[in-house]
Amino acid sequence: MDRGAPSEQVHRRRTRLACAPCKIRKRKCNGESPCASCIRYDYECYYDRPVRTRKAATALQRQQRPQVNVQGTSSQEPVTNDNAVSVENHSETNTPVTTSDRYMEANAGVVFPRTFGLKLNSRNNAQNGDCPGWNLGIRHNPRRSEKSVTWILAYGAWKVLCNVYAQHVHPIYGFLDLQSLYATAQRRWEDPHATNEYDSVFCGVAALGSLFSPQANWEQERHLVECAKEILETSGTIANPSFQDAAGWLLRTLYLRCSSSPHAAWMASCISLHIVEAMGLHQESATGTVSLVYADTATPLPVGIGHAWDVETQTRIFWIAKLLNTWISFEYGRSRIILHGESCPLPKVEDRGNDHTSAMISLFQLSEDLDPNKDIPATVLEDSLKQLESYDFGVDALTLSQSVLAFTIYRRLQLLGLGVNKTVIEHVISLGRRGLEASRRCVDANHPWWHVNNVPFQFTCILLAIDTPESLFHVRDSITLLKKTACHFGTAKSHQAFETIDMLVRLSLSRKEQEAIVLKGSILAGESCHPEIQQQQQQSLAPDGTAHNGDRPLQHDNPNGLTNLPDIVNSTDWERHFSKHAMT
Repeated sequence: MDRGAPSEQVHRRRTRLACAPCKIRKRKCNGESPCASCIRYDYECYYDRPVRTRKAATALQRQQRPQVNVQGTSSQEPVTNDNAVSVENHSETNTPVTTSDRYMEANAGVVFPRTFGLKLNSRNNAQNGDCPGWNLGIRHNPRRSEKSVTWILAYGAWKVLCNVYAQHVHPIYGFLDLQSLYATAQRRWEDPHATNEYDSVFCGVAALGSLFSPQANWEQERHLVECAKEILETSGTIANPSFQDAAGWLLRTLYLRCSSSPHAAWMASCISLHIVEAMGLHQESATGTVSLVYADTATPLPVGIGHAWDVETQTRIFWIAKLLNTWISFEYGRSRIILHGESCPLPKVEDRGNDHTSAMISLFQLSEDLDPNKDIPATVLEDSLKQLESYDFGVDALTLSQSVLAFTIYRRLQLLGLGVNKTVIEHVISLGRRGLEASRRCVDANHPWWHVNNVPFQFTCILLAIDTPESLFHVRDSITLLKKTACHFGTAKSHQAFETIDMLVRLSLSRKEQEAIVLKGSILAGESCHPEIQQQQQQSLAPDGTAHNGDRPLQHDNPNGLTNLPDIVNSTDWERHFSKHAMT
């Protein structure tokens, strides 16, 4: 360097406006959209609306004043700026088009100032979660948890669990882009100080992978579940939920449905669908008509390198959230969430053989008609059951859901009190047998879907309720499978299911024995009233003590007359019976 030369004064270039992620993490921002930092760390780059200063407001007023020409007359054409045009375009593209949306906006007090401000061409319309007049704002909103998935397990261990998830869970509930997930996870572990925005998804995937893994580490799985829980609970109250929050809640709902109480799974499914609604994912994004009701929380689809949240992902997240909430609500006897203004189209049918999400959603569409608030005719239910039996999925998880849906239709038919015909019973038993076989395969493969215990339990109850020789014949297989499930998984719930069914079967047998005693008493009473009939019967006894009526012996030892019924009806030694007829 030439010391004699005058040194040039180097001025530090400062960005006037930094994006919100760089502000929160105190990183250098170049002011672009998306900025270099967000592209590098795969952040969702967005800018907070700047607060208008008095100087800027004065300049805007001057621009909006009518211009005065040389002659001193005022021109009627005001000078507009780009911001005013953008506001007008915003008001046009976000105008509600349905009556339901207009009613929702009329009911919402927080929306009225926005619509009124748009009419006045106001630039400040309380976006980004700011709702003036909602409350006093005494406390600040909570921020995301600082927990990190990198504290729990290494990238290699996470990848093993993610592979298990991709093999068993993702083909049925495919709402994640696995290729993008692997790439984002690799960057996450390479930079442990990066954002934990995706950690709820990473933890949820790993927890489900551990649940379906034969070498599960329960202590590690518990830490993963707790980490995802803390992150999601804080994200549920932040101003702008993201796609990662919606996916994380769906993963948590699946995990709780497999492992926890009905109440916990139902609550998680409700939160998942509420997150989806808050983001506006239930409305078709292609129309560009997002209601102002969701203006403060709606999240636009991110663009840029590394983002795979496209329209198809949005569609699948919505439908799976709706599916889980509806099914869990129906099975638990709770109210499901009904979203107004729903216009999201069905997801595309993938040509790949390992993607069965579309088939699961088609099965769900058939079950939507079973709304408890609807009076469904018996003919419609019978047609739905017939259509249901025509499906042949070839996937155990789908077959199990198919059987559960058949049981629901049968219970609705029984509730009508019209009597269930023989064809319906045959359909129900056939679909129940499919469910038993699928459940048995899941037990052998150690796949703890919630249906594994639910299908044989519900099927046994229905068989006992039908109470025909054809239905009782299948009780031994279902109760044996329940016992096998309890022995394999060894959980309190599985043992409780087997003990409950065993008690119900014994009570059913006891009732039949009491009915047989009553019938025998009726026969003896009739014989005492007619001694001549008793004398004729004694004369017709053979030397071996067997009564004859011509050439055909009379069967007095079977009061029910069910000579072809298997041991299950008349046997009282259940342990000997089950060991004799155990399923292979």
